[in-house]
Amino acid sequence: MRIVTLSGRRHNVRIVSRRTLGVAASTLACLCAPLAARSAQQPAPAISTTEDTLRLYYLGYPIGWERYSLKAAPSGMQLDADFDYVDRGRRTHIQGTLQLGEGYTPRYLQVVRLTDTSRTVETQVDIYGQRATVLRAGKSLLVELPKVAFAISPYTPVSQHLAMLRYWMAQGSPARIAVVPGGPTNLVGIERRGADTLSQGAQRLVLTRYAIDGVVWGIEYVWLDDTGRLAAFTTAGGGGLSLEAIRKDLDPLYPKLMEVAAHAAMDDLAAISRSVRPIAEGTVALIGATLVDGTGRVAVPNATVVVVNGLVAAAGPSAGTPVPTGARRIDVRGKTIVPGLWDMHTHLNQLEWAPVYMAAGVTTVRDMGNEISFILALRGAVDSGRALGPRMLLAGLVDGGGPNAFGAVNATTPEEGRELVRHYHKLGFQQMKLYSLLRPDVVAAICREAHALGMTVTGHVPTALTLLAAVDSGMDQIAHLPVRGDPQSDSVRRVIAELKRHGTVIDPTASWGELLGHSTAEPVTNLQPVLHLLPPVLAQRIAAMGAPNVDTATAHARLARTLAIIRALHEAGISIVPGTDEGVPGFSLYRELELYVKAGMTPMEAIRSATAMSARAMQLDQQVGTLEAGKLADLLVLDANPLEDISNIRRVRLVMKGGSLYDSAALWRAAGFRP
Repeated sequence: MRIVTLSGRRHNVRIVSRRTLGVAASTLACLCAPLAARSAQQPAPAISTTEDTLRLYYLGYPIGWERYSLKAAPSGMQLDADFDYVDRGRRTHIQGTLQLGEGYTPRYLQVVRLTDTSRTVETQVDIYGQRATVLRAGKSLLVELPKVAFAISPYTPVSQHLAMLRYWMAQGSPARIAVVPGGPTNLVGIERRGADTLSQGAQRLVLTRYAIDGVVWGIEYVWLDDTGRLAAFTTAGGGGLSLEAIRKDLDPLYPKLMEVAAHAAMDDLAAISRSVRPIAEGTVALIGATLVDGTGRVAVPNATVVVVNGLVAAAGPSAGTPVPTGARRIDVRGKTIVPGLWDMHTHLNQLEWAPVYMAAGVTTVRDMGNEISFILALRGAVDSGRALGPRMLLAGLVDGGGPNAFGAVNATTPEEGRELVRHYHKLGFQQMKLYSLLRPDVVAAICREAHALGMTVTGHVPTALTLLAAVDSGMDQIAHLPVRGDPQSDSVRRVIAELKRHGTVIDPTASWGELLGHSTAEPVTNLQPVLHLLPPVLAQRIAAMGAPNVDTATAHARLARTLAIIRALHEAGISIVPGTDEGVPGFSLYRELELYVKAGMTPMEAIRSATAMSARAMQLDQQVGTLEAGKLADLLVLDANPLEDISNIRRVRLVMKGGSLYDSAALWRAAGFRP
């Protein structure tokens, strides 16, 4: 079968141990020898000329290369970079030029996107003293710069980070530097985090690790060797999937470095988590709120919810619900209590998602594809109580192999598919997630093996199968919304009837489709009026999303067709569960529920889709998903009733997961958002 191995490449091998797909978080520390997190060691000397090649990885799979040179030029130094990769058959080719003066002071930056037929300048920055002319997305802006400022384009090329680190060192390693382009500038924090020691044959390699926060949303890690050369880089793409780069001669160390990166990320997440403490634990009574328990029963006014040792002990009218002696009593009159929310389609590829989800009231998520070492480390850190985050259910991604495959885990034969299922099962995954290039016989084998082990199967409909053929092959759930056409037509009615007969569960990710497909002529704030609450660099990314070649009327018509299909599925009794994919962290789940109500669900039905129905889809409805005695105490306290207006689901005041109660505003602040 084709899987990721410790060499980081795809090979046909048999799975013989945990090392082939990943390691538990508890073993990460054995793979490296990090020094103190805030090492006081001196920076490595910055050599004047560098020419290197970086291997690029996306979700753990090698996809291309970046070749760059940083050399002396008449004005000082010049960085030239060529960043080129192919992901799922789509080529991304970017070239960058960065001209630097004395002390790596930026003078000129240009980043160009190339295709076979076009050359588009995506970003250009001309710096004259303390002013910069910034051209981005076809718009020009004059920006005033502080004394310490650098020019860097988010995301790519990778080697820009080397030049920025050298500039930072030349400036005396300040805590923050300004960068352009931004809004109009952004602040970037840089810290030297000590050293990681790895073995390469008989040699010991010591790499200095730097954490960079603010070029994109979230912490990126950069490693330099003892000569100041760029050794490796990791990023989650500011809310997207993971991208890594490692110097060509160090490529055999890629798996170990990614485990080091996961370990480093857990240290950073633990630090964030320590900044927020529960406001109540143990025996807690929430008194006086309206209770929407998730069962579908009529809301209960003036209710009391009693929690003891992480479980709901009682939930009902205050007059008939005694409060135990010694309980921590919390007055929540005028508010509404609902079960903790679920996001059933997410990719937690960066540590910041964990506290953001908690702040938003999302207490359970289903991860739909990740790097194995990272997601195991994240799940372990949260489950152990070391870090704050939602309960994590994992779907093991598998594709069919070949140059256009997605991710590093592939199966090309039925036996390879069965072995992968068994291995994911041993790692504690609840589901298999199928992707587009799987062959029909492999799909059938994966489904049979998963069902035999008590797992379910979700994912994309493989291109070799129709939707109904995929369901007939054993897929229990379907990601996104592959039902097309007029919901009143006979053909679509037949498809819906078959989905109903099979008991298929759908996660439409309508909010993700809306965010990507809305016309850029329409402000994104019409969909998500929250940009002012986001970290600035994330707000800039979200504001730039959308379809520039689609007019507003066409975008609205497309969304209306999506909502019509959701309505038809719902009216037929098909289970719909909310997922957001890579949307606005936390807030996209609220938008997903708002869209469900626009599609015809009642607010109660939308809430149940994100609570009880999601728990049932994951076979956990006897443990969580509703506020009933004996179930896990996952709940939200809202400032207003979402049954009156589903948008009130956004008004989270308190969040409880497993009996620990947190202030939502404190969680937002810890994650770098405005509450």
